[in-house]
Amino acid sequence: MSAGTPTGSTASTSAIWRTRGLIVAGFTALSSLFSLLHYTPLQFVSVNLVQALVLVMLGALAALGCALRMPALLLAAGTILIVVGLVRLVTYAATIGIISGSVNAAALMTGLGTALTAIWITSRPMPKRS
Repeated sequence: MSAGTPTGSTASTSAIWRTRGLIVAGFTALSSLFSLLHYTPLQFVSVNLVQALVLVMLGALAALGCALRMPALLLAAGTILIVVGLVRLVTYAATIGIISGSVNAAALMTGLGTALTAIWITSRPMPKRS
């Protein structure tokens, strides 16, 4: 009985992290649509073109990681989102090239990156207790 449990548990865990990863990857890519909105009540986040491209590319990378069952791609996408978001938040007073833009977009990137990283952490199998 215990011999069949880890296999089913592993398969179930794999499906769960992939589903969650695809959902967050989809939200990451779809959040770039804020760059197309010019109607103030609906524009919750001001995203410039470069930030929108970063969100689409990293969302696609995370989705690819889920499709190929490679959680390391989730970690890569999440880490890059966190770094870009934090660099923008730290350099708020300056307008430095591609990281200039809305602080709200930086907070969105940091939050989505944290979610992808959390999914990567939970996708790893837990050690067995003796």
